[in-house]
Amino acid sequence: MAAIIYDPVQFSKKLEKMRLAGGKARVAARQAEELIQELAGSDHLDQKLSGKLTKNGEARMENCCKFHLVSGHRLVMAKKDGYFVFLFLGTHDETDNWIKNNAGCKLDLSRGEIVSCSCSPSEAIPEDAIEGWACSDDDFYDRPLHEIIDQQTLREIFQGLCTQSGKTTAC
Repeated sequence: MAAIIYDPVQFSKKLEKMRLAGGKARVAARQAEELIQELAGSDHLDQKLSGKLTKNGEARMENCCKFHLVSGHRLVMAKKDGYFVFLFLGTHDETDNWIKNNAGCKLDLSRGEIVSCSCSPSEAIPEDAIEGWACSDDDFYDRPLHEIIDQQTLREIFQGLCTQSGKTTAC
């Protein structure tokens, strides 16, 4: 399977903007490029890449999924006609807005740009080259609340749920 950048002009502008922003945005841009290169040289999503997908997938677009990048950034991809089609790159909120605005659109692959693979499929990218790839502490969008806030704080926030008519219930 080959990889296609669906809107190469906008995608390149976004990559460049993220690189220039530096910090976590630069890391997210690099992660996206590495992921695209890896899939350009592959015919399927292996276990390692599947683990980088968001938990809930993406039901608003046909055959679509999102990849976690550092600090809440997302890379949106669809599978169509034997291609991995990369649709959008951005923050969690930018991605959500983009998907809302483009839900139901039919993909015209002729407007995309095929990505050439710079490595052979058997040549893996070393783990240490993918800095901060896994859901980092900064990627709080998809983490359960109990992993971010301790039990005492939750009890204080939801105090009304833990007390009924002056009696404390098990919370």
